Amino acid sequence: MATQKMVRIDYRLIHGQVVAKWIKFRPVNRLIVADDELLKDEFMSDIYKMAAPGNEVEIVAVDDLQEALDRKNDQVMLIFRDVATAKRIFDANIELAELNVGAVPSAKERHSITQGVALSKDEFEVLQEMKKTGLDVYIQPIPENDKLTLDSIQNKL
Repeated sequence: MATQKMVRIDYRLIHGQVVAKWIKFRPVNRLIVADDELLKDEFMSDIYKMAAPGNEVEIVAVDDLQEALDRKNDQVMLIFRDVATAKRIFDANIELAELNVGAVPSAKERHSITQGVALSKDEFEVLQEMKKTGLDVYIQPIPENDKLTLDSIQNKL
C-alpha cells in the first residue's frame, strides 16, 4: 500500500506550485489525482500527466482511489479538486494521512481565508467535521507559508 506524503485540495490539480514547491518539500514517486471529471477528458488528462516530469501521474475515479493506493508500495501525493471530493473520499472510509487545503477559488458564497483559499461556511463545517475525527486539516497554499488551523480562521467566516 502506498504511503501518503501529502493529501491536498487544489482546484488547479497539478501546476507549478505542486511541481516546483510541494514535490521538492515532500518528495513522492507518484501523484494520484482523484477526479471523475478529469478522468473523462483524455486530452486534459494527458496534459496533467506531462506536468510533473520525473513523477508518475495517475488520474483515477474518486471511487477507485483505494484501489490506486493499494496497487503499489510507493510514496504518493493525493490531489482533490475540492472539499466535496475530499468529503466523498473521507465518507468512503479511505484513510487520509492529513488534509492540506491549498487552493480553493473565490466565489459568491465563499469568504477569503488567505491568498488563494476561500471557503464557504458549509465547506468550513465539512472540514471541521473531518477534523473532529482526528484528521489533521490545515490551510497552507505553499510550503513557505505557516500552516493555518481551522480554529485560527473561524472568525473569517
